[in-house]
Amino acid sequence: MRRRAVLAAGLALPAVARAQSWAPQRPIRMIVPFAPAGILDQLARLLAEPMGQRLGQPIIVENRPGAGGNVGTAMAARARGDAHVLLVGSTGPLAVSPITEAQLGYDPLTDLIPITLLNATPLVLVVRQASPHRDVQGLVAALKREGREVLYPTPGVGSPQLLAQEAFRQIAGFPAAPVHYQGSAPAVLAVIAGEFPFTIENLVLVAPHVQAGTLRALGVTSLARAPMMPDVPTLAEQGFPGFSAGGWYGLLTPAGVPEEAVRAYHLAATGALAEPHVARRISEMGGPPIGSAPLEFRAHIQAEMERWRGVLARAAAPVAR
Repeated sequence: MRRRAVLAAGLALPAVARAQSWAPQRPIRMIVPFAPAGILDQLARLLAEPMGQRLGQPIIVENRPGAGGNVGTAMAARARGDAHVLLVGSTGPLAVSPITEAQLGYDPLTDLIPITLLNATPLVLVVRQASPHRDVQGLVAALKREGREVLYPTPGVGSPQLLAQEAFRQIAGFPAAPVHYQGSAPAVLAVIAGEFPFTIENLVLVAPHVQAGTLRALGVTSLARAPMMPDVPTLAEQGFPGFSAGGWYGLLTPAGVPEEAVRAYHLAATGALAEPHVARRISEMGGPPIGSAPLEFRAHIQAEMERWRGVLARAAAPVAR
């Protein structure tokens, strides 16, 4: 009992006290490479206070949007060696832009240090409520009968939604091309208006429309059913085994930061993720908190880059008829 009490007391200590070898000396900048109110912004503001309490310094969230997240990500990458800079990064600027942009200005694997994967959210394949299609196979059969290229909306080049839809059309085997919008909201409204037959979008964004009866969810892109939509089968369940796609979000710091600082940030972040109100709010965003080790997060970024490089390489290949 005494040993358990001592261990429990040790786990309750602030992360900075347990790290002992490094502590921030001034307020910490947490760069969010997208505009306020999005998932990354919400994650950053949710974590800033509990992490700051553990580290003994306030964390100030800075929104630096532009170029699909590349501007803010490059800003963090240029702060080499500054242990008082953090980045809340995501799929697009960390795994897609590096394989699609020739003059990106940063390499996520050499200019940034992954700290922890925070969260991953599934996407949902939706049609408008008036659509005759009730399952994914029925939709695919109809799209193949079209005999022409099908258009689908996306929130922009390099987005997880675009990649998910391109991967879906490849495995389903129908010709399709994207129409890019400035964000997810107008893309979803275009489907509701009947301008497109389907889209694959963020679960949290489409859930209110599904509940309101303006959209119908046909399948989720995670390997397991989403807790927020337990009655909606996965694409893997509907004849597309192994299909998985979605957005993910993680915490990083510039290259050249001391290893002790990375450990302190990891302890602070995973401790914040374990707080009940933080875990609950993150789960409401579509997926539970993760809190991976730094090397696991790095391997995840590498795997995602290779995965989407393959999808993009096949994008111009002829579609089997």
